[in-house]
Amino acid sequence: MNYRKFRKNLKAISPIISVLLMIAIAVVASLVVYAWVMGYIGYQTGKTGDSVVIQSVTFSGTSPTEQVATVYVQNVGSTTVTIPTTCLYVNGQQNTAGGTPTTLLPGTTATITDTGAGTTLSTFASGQTVTIKVTTVGGTYSQVTQQAP
Repeated sequence: MNYRKFRKNLKAISPIISVLLMIAIAVVASLVVYAWVMGYIGYQTGKTGDSVVIQSVTFSGTSPTEQVATVYVQNVGSTTVTIPTTCLYVNGQQNTAGGTPTTLLPGTTATITDTGAGTTLSTFASGQTVTIKVTTVGGTYSQVTQQAP
């Protein structure tokens, strides 16, 4: 038998098998991309369940040395959130909110009062810009900036 003749008679993969292989590779690649996207979206949307919003901040006190901030926080997420006693930040410095950790059900509002530990509000001049931030145990937060009275 002639080796050259034998080689000429050999054919590559038939067109039908090559098309089936390309379809299989495309299906596998699309499944991998789908799994990755669903995992990413699941991770991102899982964090949206915890969400708080500062509704308002009021400053009260009879003198500058008795100035106290009261923060009204609402849970706008779909899960219960816990606000610890060390949740309040005033101009980037952590303050202590009085009492015990607050648990907020979805749609409910809580009042957080600055006890004056840490940075006290008594050092603020009238009209000074104050940034107040409230954090949750899960790490979500809300922040507002307004002027002190």
